[in-house]
Amino acid sequence: MTTAIPAEGRVELRIEWDGQAVQRAEVRSRRPQPAALLAGRAPELARAIIPRLYSLCGDAQSVAVEALETVLRNREPDRLRIADWGERIRFENIREHLWRLGLDWPGVAGEPQQPAPVRELLAERTRFATDREGAASWAGRTFAGLFGSSHLAWLEEADQASLAQWLDATPTPLAVLLARLRPRLTGLGPSGLPLFPAGDLHPLVQAALPRLRADPDFHWRPDHQGLVFEMGPLARQVAHPLIASMLARQGVPDSWIRVLARVLELAGALQSLETGVEPLPGIAWQHGDNESVVALDMVRGVLIHWQETGPDGIRDYRIVAPTEWNFHPQGPAREGLLQLRATDEACLREMVTLQVMALDPCVQYELEILHA
Repeated sequence: MTTAIPAEGRVELRIEWDGQAVQRAEVRSRRPQPAALLAGRAPELARAIIPRLYSLCGDAQSVAVEALETVLRNREPDRLRIADWGERIRFENIREHLWRLGLDWPGVAGEPQQPAPVRELLAERTRFATDREGAASWAGRTFAGLFGSSHLAWLEEADQASLAQWLDATPTPLAVLLARLRPRLTGLGPSGLPLFPAGDLHPLVQAALPRLRADPDFHWRPDHQGLVFEMGPLARQVAHPLIASMLARQGVPDSWIRVLARVLELAGALQSLETGVEPLPGIAWQHGDNESVVALDMVRGVLIHWQETGPDGIRDYRIVAPTEWNFHPQGPAREGLLQLRATDEACLREMVTLQVMALDPCVQYELEILHA
């Protein structure tokens, strides 16, 4: 399959298939780095260029650039600035989850798309930033339209029976969609790699700064303390009672658990917006000689920006996106591909599509199948 590749790059998947099972799998993430565009320019110009280069998560990219610029000036971000960053990231996370669950996944499952929540959020995002009551009202309506009720045991507890009952009996488009997806995603794309621990990002930042300085390919093959992690909603929701109970039962996550973690994260974000809970952004930074690194937790996982400056402006600028972890050459995407079993090539391609969507790269992918 050949897919039109945007300027933001691509994920390349290459598998060897013997007509029964995948025998080998290669995964590479290829995204343009901004250094060539920024070399010799003033650091503040990164704020205008980078969000346009990586438009899919433009708010998170903008926050990372602003944080990096602040740190480069040897300043600590104040409380109001950090609160603003957290709110922008929260709205972007909600938008991305609604887009995937309302537009992308229905297209794959053969269900009607649900564009209204995303459309309203895009139209009202600027107003919601200052109109807390309006944002809370929208969040409440959106939650009701997705879940039907706020009194669902599985949203808070390890109650898989409650989840099954909701999937079987609730007529909301989200419940119908997930009921259609569950048999297709269960057992697909398992990976035993560790999930990135939610919480303090400072150890990652401290370790990444010298690695980025010394290894020009670190952004293609990132690791932390020698480990490749899975990033994203599942890593953040791993302590949720329902996710924890499912992982305890089956041992490793699959595509169904990944999608369910996204649903739980969306539910929590909408509830926090409705009740007025302030977002707590995960962000950390480290400053060295003429260089700084910032890491923040956004919808797909941890985003890292590193910049080195000199007398003539920017010397180097590199970005490590969550896609570079999930689609690392030794990452969870490859782990899942190696477990695929299919006797029909069309079925194999469909399984790859579902697995890739569950890991949610920020770029399109290109698949090559070699017949072993």
